[in-house]
Amino acid sequence: MKTFDLSDKALQIGNVFTPLKWGEFAIAKFDLFSKWINGASIFDPTMGEGNLLEALITYGVSQGFTINELPTHSLFGNELNTVYFNRTINKFSEKYGLDMSLNLTNEDFLRLASAKYDIVFGNPPWQNFVDLPESYKEQIKSYFFKFDLIGNSQSLLLGGSRIDIAALIIQIAIKDFIKQDGEAIIFMPLSLFLNDGANRNFRTYSIGTANYRVNSIFDFNDEDVFGGIATRYGLTHFIRDKKSLFPIPYFHNENGSWHEFHAKPMFHETDPLNIVPKNEIGDFEDIKPVVIKKESSPRQGINTCGANDVYFFDKLSEVNENLVRVSNKSKVSIELPKQFIFPLITAKEFRTGIKSPSKWVLLPYNTNGKPLEWKQIQMFPELNQYLESNKEILQRRKGVMLNALLNRGHWWAMLGVGEYNFFPYKVVWEAYGKTSFNPTVFEGYWQANQSLQAFIPIKTLTEAQKVQAELSNKQIENYLLSLKMEGTMNWAQPGKIKRIIKYEEETLTLF
Repeated sequence: MKTFDLSDKALQIGNVFTPLKWGEFAIAKFDLFSKWINGASIFDPTMGEGNLLEALITYGVSQGFTINELPTHSLFGNELNTVYFNRTINKFSEKYGLDMSLNLTNEDFLRLASAKYDIVFGNPPWQNFVDLPESYKEQIKSYFFKFDLIGNSQSLLLGGSRIDIAALIIQIAIKDFIKQDGEAIIFMPLSLFLNDGANRNFRTYSIGTANYRVNSIFDFNDEDVFGGIATRYGLTHFIRDKKSLFPIPYFHNENGSWHEFHAKPMFHETDPLNIVPKNEIGDFEDIKPVVIKKESSPRQGINTCGANDVYFFDKLSEVNENLVRVSNKSKVSIELPKQFIFPLITAKEFRTGIKSPSKWVLLPYNTNGKPLEWKQIQMFPELNQYLESNKEILQRRKGVMLNALLNRGHWWAMLGVGEYNFFPYKVVWEAYGKTSFNPTVFEGYWQANQSLQAFIPIKTLTEAQKVQAELSNKQIENYLLSLKMEGTMNWAQPGKIKRIIKYEEETLTLF
């Protein structure tokens, strides 16, 4: 495996280059050209092939300026990758007759000496910490601590944080490379504003004692700016040394037209932003919370960590009171103990109603949510033989949390399995790619599937029906829609629903 360090000039991380026309779009939206021509210095900290800096030149030429009339001495950039850096130098020389070698640096931005500019204009790499090269992770962990981006330090130390490296680049750029009251115009993944979890610390909008304001956000939505990139992205305007003010002007692209909304967090400043039409108040604080027991905390479905072909089946027939015969497209029919086979929820159950299963899942677990021990598995010859025949596949799976189970010898384990999987009732909703919220009561031991569904596990039918009715409040669907995540894998994940949940145990302690 190739190793990387902060001096590796061949490293490529989250490369998403900005087309010139969208650089010019940002220049026009934030009046960058006027500021530059009147003396502002502009710096791109991760310039790639220099498209954003070039866009200032092409914009100026389109306004009738000659190259010699443009203040190109006030353009600065940095790029880690030497190939991209050299392309930038050559492009400015060959296309515009400019020697930019004194204004551009070939360095890892994390190591670059601090310098102050009026404006940062950039498109940082988009890549989650967990997906970075392992050796590079080790090199940069300390920077996430230094720039106040760590909530769960253990997650980062284990390499499993979903914080995007773009957040780190933005924090460093604002703190160390912008003058007082200076600006940053950044193309960035909108998960930093809209997702739960690791991004919460970014939403303090501060680094140490330095504050910054999110002044406006442009959400490209269905505009394919970066050529097939699946990440939800946008363009954001920050101002250093200003306190955040809500609501934030939020512009949403819909079929080529921009519509203005307001964005603000629901309860706390670090919550994901809710987006509502400009003329609406958008207060969701008066949503009546759904009160449940702590044991019924919202959950995501079973995650086989890439082994669906081992654990999921689409045909089942009974052999006898103890065994069933199951198969799928990649497995010939096999016999397995009936007590470890459970119905798996699919989209079909939401479309046509809960009748009979169309898929099943193997869960080699005890009903307390703990994986079977090997000595228990050996008591079931069919299960033993089946798992042994797939041992190599299951041991090859990777993931920080899964590795903890594999290291304990439970190579047949999955994620998203606990005692809650074996509650007799679940209020389940589709959490992936939907635009409507339809919580449904499933009776029996139905299992939710990874990010496709989320659920609340419950022990009595009366309580399940009560929770389902309360979740069906139209205001809850409106709240989910205000997060502007409909149609994505984050549409209604557990973290979103937890914001309208209260636990009985916490309620009782108030009295």
